[in-house]
Amino acid sequence: MSEKKKSPASKRAVIGGRAKKTDASSIKTRTRSEVEAPIQVDSYSRVYSQGKIITPDLLRKSAIVLLITSLVFAIGIQVGESRNASSVDEAIRSVVESSAREIDRDALERAAIEGVLKASGDEWANYFPREALDIFESQSSNSFTGIGIYLSKSRGGIIKISSIQEGSPAEKSDLAIGDELLEVNGIQVSGASLASTIALLRADIGKGVDLVVTRDEKKILVTIKPGKVRAKSVELTQVSSSVALIEIASFISGTASEVSQALKSANYSSGVIIDLRNNSGGLVEEAVDVAELFIGNGIIVSYKVNESEKVFRALNSNPIKVPVVVVINRNTASSAEILAGAFQDRNRGVVIGERSYGKGSVQELISLDDGSKLELTVALFLTPSGRIIEEVGITPDLAVAPAEIGLKSLQVLGGLASFISKD
Repeated sequence: MSEKKKSPASKRAVIGGRAKKTDASSIKTRTRSEVEAPIQVDSYSRVYSQGKIITPDLLRKSAIVLLITSLVFAIGIQVGESRNASSVDEAIRSVVESSAREIDRDALERAAIEGVLKASGDEWANYFPREALDIFESQSSNSFTGIGIYLSKSRGGIIKISSIQEGSPAEKSDLAIGDELLEVNGIQVSGASLASTIALLRADIGKGVDLVVTRDEKKILVTIKPGKVRAKSVELTQVSSSVALIEIASFISGTASEVSQALKSANYSSGVIIDLRNNSGGLVEEAVDVAELFIGNGIIVSYKVNESEKVFRALNSNPIKVPVVVVINRNTASSAEILAGAFQDRNRGVVIGERSYGKGSVQELISLDDGSKLELTVALFLTPSGRIIEEVGITPDLAVAPAEIGLKSLQVLGGLASFISKD
């Protein structure tokens, strides 16, 4: 449980947009058909319309009127489009058309969208272009190509290494948990979104990635070659003959199953210590499933969106009944805070350590017309007793310094076991 631990790692994020443009081509086509429908022109013969004979002179006049009418409609459509275009679209078009060098319009549009999200004040909002969606999906999977680090972002925009995957390229480097990430391949990431930073880290296997991090006010350059990483979010240690320590680095797909399988091979008759330090969160459903292993019935977490309430409940007829100690610190966030709050509110375990980070908001993905997605905050999580986690965090039942966590955890478990036996 050291600061640069061989963390069984994993990182997030359950997430505006451009107005839907009018299809000008369809409008023009429809307008012309409406104008031209009463008349069909054949230059080699007379044309009959509603039983009247049309002379060549009249035909020429009609053609001129038709041409003028079509031009008026076309000009009107263009003017309408210009009026309907937002100042943002107009600015992007002007920059692209007037620039002395070639500019990628898509890059400008992405920058505009990210600017909107930043101005909205939603610190957890993200934009995922279509080409970055596979990166987003991989954050919640258990197999990916990368260097084996997981990141968290502070409210001040600082991106830190929250966990390092055991056996990964990063573990063999000079990186450490808590390092602040400044640059990736020469690109500054201070203030950037997590999604953008993670995308920069996703290089081909064998191709070096240059990272600049700061630690104790010193800048460190680290070069790592990405490889195939099998994420393992759970690590179990037998700390005594009858006490098991479970370290959960993050909540990815399969975390709850990993916890269950790990416990089957351990002796934990005197209790279980669940270490959530430096766990930046992940899938809410996995955190709920871990809670359900120990909490038989009842609410684990809930939130409300547009007067519609979403409730996650435990339904386990045979939960684990041994004493539990949950360890948290200031980097414990999101789904990890949900788990700690559930143990605390339901009196199922004692939470010790430091007050957690306070990231208790719900993000949902919203699809845009081009296939890209926005991740926007839509609600706040509530613990079983109705407490808000966002910007508040989970206050431990017992404040414990990092150096004393191991001893204090065993002491608390011993006291709980004694209390249960007397009861």
